[in-house]
Amino acid sequence: MDTIDRVSIWAIVILIISSFALITGHMGEARPERQVQQRMGIADVPVVRGELDSRVNLIKNLMEADNFSKAETLLKELIQQYPYAGEPHMLMGDLFMRRQEPVKAVFEYKEAADLNPDYLDKKTPLFQGKKLKTAVKEALAEIDRRIGLNPADESMKSDRKIIYYLQRRIAGSCS
Repeated sequence: MDTIDRVSIWAIVILIISSFALITGHMGEARPERQVQQRMGIADVPVVRGELDSRVNLIKNLMEADNFSKAETLLKELIQQYPYAGEPHMLMGDLFMRRQEPVKAVFEYKEAADLNPDYLDKKTPLFQGKKLKTAVKEALAEIDRRIGLNPADESMKSDRKIIYYLQRRIAGSCS
């Protein structure tokens, strides 16, 4: 063994000892910023989940009965009351799809998928990927038609970027 080998061995030993000392010295320092109650989501609170489910069932029944105005009013209240729940946004997207407004529907679906990524995961019971793919196709066709009518409309181009974002999210999670 020459001197370079000895120096490198000692350097490795010193690095191992110092990293061990650093790790043991900082153990237990990482503490959550929020309390447990603040971290709990809507799905973890049974009372809130039950109330949300009952109102969602009512809205679904209204949509089946073609009472879209009442369903939209209730959905807006639900979105105000539960801003971090994805289900009201998903239902609002369904409502817009029934009204033949695919662009608005895709924006609501995007919001729902951002709030609850399980809508894009095939392994969960909340998977909505096929419905979202159809909505994205219809919305892109509508955007292309509107851009064909008014090519200088910048809002349509930005809307198309948002739709492409959702399309990428769907493609990335449904494959």
